[in-house]
Amino acid sequence: MFLLNWRNIYICSIGLRFFFALANSYIHPDEHFQAFEPLAALIFGYNTHLPWEFTDAYPARSMAPLFIVYYPMMLLACLAGLGPMQTWYLVRLTLMVVSWMVTDWVLYKMLPTKQERIKAIFFVLTSYVLLVYQSHTFSNSVETVLVMAVVYLINELRFLRSIPKEQYSVAEVAYAGLLIGALSAFGIFNRVSFPAFVLLPAIFLVGAALQWPVLIPCLFGAFSFMTFCCVIVDTAFYQNIPVMTVLHELGKRSWIGYTITPLNNLVYNTLVDNLSTHGLHPYYTHVLINLPQLLGPGLLFLFAKGKNVYWKTTPFLSAAGGALFLSLIPHQELRFLVPTVPLLCACFDLTVFERFTKLNVSLVSWTLNLWLLFNAALAVLMGVFHQGGVVPAMDYFHHMDSQPASIVFWRTYMAPTWMLGDTNNSTQFAVINDDSALLVLDKSKLYTLVDTMGMLFETLQDVLNQSKQALKELYVVMPIASFSELFSEKQYELVWSYRYHMDLDHLDFSNLGSLQPGLGIYRSLL
Repeated sequence: MFLLNWRNIYICSIGLRFFFALANSYIHPDEHFQAFEPLAALIFGYNTHLPWEFTDAYPARSMAPLFIVYYPMMLLACLAGLGPMQTWYLVRLTLMVVSWMVTDWVLYKMLPTKQERIKAIFFVLTSYVLLVYQSHTFSNSVETVLVMAVVYLINELRFLRSIPKEQYSVAEVAYAGLLIGALSAFGIFNRVSFPAFVLLPAIFLVGAALQWPVLIPCLFGAFSFMTFCCVIVDTAFYQNIPVMTVLHELGKRSWIGYTITPLNNLVYNTLVDNLSTHGLHPYYTHVLINLPQLLGPGLLFLFAKGKNVYWKTTPFLSAAGGALFLSLIPHQELRFLVPTVPLLCACFDLTVFERFTKLNVSLVSWTLNLWLLFNAALAVLMGVFHQGGVVPAMDYFHHMDSQPASIVFWRTYMAPTWMLGDTNNSTQFAVINDDSALLVLDKSKLYTLVDTMGMLFETLQDVLNQSKQALKELYVVMPIASFSELFSEKQYELVWSYRYHMDLDHLDFSNLGSLQPGLGIYRSLL
């Protein structure tokens, strides 16, 4: 049944991919603040709130990947006169299509038999990670595509070494080497974690280089050229000088005169004090907590025998290396392991229950059903409900009449400020928390947008009282469950709501009211 129905599942997944690419969930602030915020200011002229990675004296995020991955479609959206919401949809659809094409093509080309291809594509198509995360615009989605491409190319070189010389040309080897070098450099500028996924597979490049000496200059030449291009772009952007000026000064600058963002990022992340501001985790978090959240019942197809039959394959080594090396860093978010999912899906072993010969078919069927239920539930939760009202709320304010207003977000992810579409520099942005709850108002600005994160209710009241001093309309954006629990309807009027929103950071299972979905915009009546 599994093999007979894979075409139906493939067709069904096409619709699901488009559905989740156009859904409004918000998985992590980086998908806005490290992608749209810097480019929206350049292309649309929007007033935006840039994160520290782009404003620090030592910038930690490269602009080169943003220019290549997102700039073309955002420029097209600008020329077409699209608004922020439409631009967001267009870019996410583009990322989804590219990710889909690359992943399916790599699996088709890399796996040796039709059954292996069907199996891998089936699990990739039904994984909530591939359906949801790969259409969200954080750097991990781009990293997944790059890792898949490089793993395929390394695997291709392994294959060429196993066949007679007459069946391939040295030009194929050189071409693969050029692509591996260029994509690896680009991958490092996209995310400094990229080498973790290719270090173990790269061992096979040693033997390949000994067999084909031409591979060495191709690898290092392409890597160096891509690195050079990215450094030039970043230096020009962050030092606010033309690219041609940077090129003319090549012989006059020392290396410290250039902006090398991966180096800055690496230095920043080697300091535990820096990582502690983002959250420190036990070293086992990736392996014991994050991987089960990503794969769920699929882990049974990997390790039910205690040893995976695919452990020598390039995809498995890449995924294992990524999980192992990233586990050495004490800051471990689930999304860091997203590139492992399509790789491990190719390594699922459907014969793991053969020791229970009579029950093998039933156990596989039960596990497949659990896999489908697990991914369906997580796809709806993460692809539809997770912080799903924040972007529509920003779209509401984008279309709101031009009247002075203070907008306070509470118990939500950071509001993506670029979606206000403010071309008049008329908005003051403020991020405050329990440690620093003083709101200094800029009365010259028409709007004030305040992100209070998840501060205590008592502290929030102080912030709201400060906001009222600006003599502007006061709007508070918060989960409906939080309003129902802590606020009075006599003081606030609900002016807008969005049903498909869940705040997973403030759930209280002893209080079923906290499970109520929805996000509301409340106008102060006082």
